Amino acid sequence: MKKILVLFAAALTALLPTSCRKSETEPAKPLPASVSIAEVAPAKRAVSFTLNPTNAVRVLYCCVLRGETPAESAWIAREAAAPVQLTVGELEAGTAYTLLARAENRKGVAGETVTHDFETLRLPSLVVGDITTTAEGAEVRVKTADAQQLFWACVRAEAEDPTEFTQMEAAEEVTVQLTGLMPDTEYRFCAYVADADSRSDLAAKNFRTAAPDATDLSAAGTANCYVVTAPGVYSFAADVRGNGVSANNDQESKHFEAAIAVGADWSADWLWASVEGLVSNVTLDAASKRIRFEASAQRGNAVLALFDGAQQLVWSWHIWMTDDPSVNLVSGSSPQYQFLDRNVGATSTAVDDVASFGFFYQWGRKDPFIAASAPVNPDGAAIPDGEAFQTALEGACVFNTARTTGWTTLRNDDAAIATGQSVDYAAAHPMTFITYGAQVGTSGVGAWFNDDNVQYAELWGYDFVNHTNLKTMFDPCPPGYKVPGWYQEVMADASKTTLIETGAYQSRTYNGGYWPAQGYRTDAGRLSNVGRYGYYWSACSYNHNYPAQGYKGYMLYWYSRAVSNNNAQSEAIGGNIRCIRE
Repeated sequence: MKKILVLFAAALTALLPTSCRKSETEPAKPLPASVSIAEVAPAKRAVSFTLNPTNAVRVLYCCVLRGETPAESAWIAREAAAPVQLTVGELEAGTAYTLLARAENRKGVAGETVTHDFETLRLPSLVVGDITTTAEGAEVRVKTADAQQLFWACVRAEAEDPTEFTQMEAAEEVTVQLTGLMPDTEYRFCAYVADADSRSDLAAKNFRTAAPDATDLSAAGTANCYVVTAPGVYSFAADVRGNGVSANNDQESKHFEAAIAVGADWSADWLWASVEGLVSNVTLDAASKRIRFEASAQRGNAVLALFDGAQQLVWSWHIWMTDDPSVNLVSGSSPQYQFLDRNVGATSTAVDDVASFGFFYQWGRKDPFIAASAPVNPDGAAIPDGEAFQTALEGACVFNTARTTGWTTLRNDDAAIATGQSVDYAAAHPMTFITYGAQVGTSGVGAWFNDDNVQYAELWGYDFVNHTNLKTMFDPCPPGYKVPGWYQEVMADASKTTLIETGAYQSRTYNGGYWPAQGYRTDAGRLSNVGRYGYYWSACSYNHNYPAQGYKGYMLYWYSRAVSNNNAQSEAIGGNIRCIRE
């Protein structure tokens, strides 16, 4: 029986399908592939790394900005090896990226994607910070990063970028000292930093050096004339007319307010100067209400002016560049009277030197008019009158053609001067000599005024009734000095004996001081008697007590045969001024 069962089982096994039996030749199932990212080495614009695949036939990798999802086309495939060393280039320096990688087995099945975040190295960089300036230099603060060397240069703002640089060691913060610069000038600071193999872009920043410290000419008091004895930068108050004192205390005679309301759009400039370059960089600081200028080392004179927003001249000032005229004061007839050692505008005290002449002034006006260019007529010959400011004897000067066409004359009865506006017109036209044309009202023969003369009796501050002399805003003298009150008082002993002839041109010395005879300008503005006569204005007018005299002004006067300290002359003529201490 057992034998029968065994045979039946064998037969049944033989009848079963062969597919249900395991094949002894079927290959093994491939294992999953994987990869790891190692040895990541960022550079400035690239990254090197190693892929270590396992059970892989190829690897795929890509590099994207951190936070981005790569497109399928961004993946790069490489045959798998152990390990795979790779580099990705064309990256941005100092930027965050992510490396992604995956591996595939021989069946093309990809394993899990792995990532690695990194940042490319930064390029050397710098930031040009605050620039602190002085008149001759600047201090520049520079912040650097990832740098070994700093390269810098400083050029004028309008120049090309520099090609030569100063090299110094870089640090997180560096202060660069710039020296030897021009004051009040625009510059450009340029710099870059570098390490062993790369450099930053060129950084640049403009700056302006500070204006040099200015000497305040009006510190001791404001005036219409300021003395400058050395080259440098100077300033003075532009919001006060002269010394700020009206012609006298009654409103009838008050022609201007003392204060000038300087506007934000106002400006300042020079009108004329003795020589080119005598003054430069004339500016108005509207905030401080001050006029600034630079004075050269030359000697001479210049007139600076203040202009309103409509470019109308508001007021003007005389800059007198000479040796200090107060060092050797000259006594008058009493020690209380102390004269400057030269005429206003003179740059010399040498006998027969034309530079000792100074300027001509019409009585009561603050503005100077040029004198003759040479001492003439030693033989007493007559001087051809010629036309005003057109003769060969006229002193030389240069004009700011943007502001003036030169010296001019205008008759006191011309329609350009409204009645009663002579003083206003004169202040607004400092280069116009107002000539006598006709008597207008009580202006008097030979006056430059065109209405009632009593308004102008104290333009230079002398009260004939009380014999007091108060300096006014129309006085042409520098701070601390004024036009002499009356020569019968200040030079009471004037005579041919005390005013001693000296030199070849009828000039005089008095108490050791030199008084040149440079003649005068007629009431038509023409030069006359240069080298023969002395005409020196006082602040005194005849107006109060002597109307019959024709409203003239007192002068110190001389010629070869006479000396007078009580001479009456038409107020339209141009005479000299020798200032006396207040």
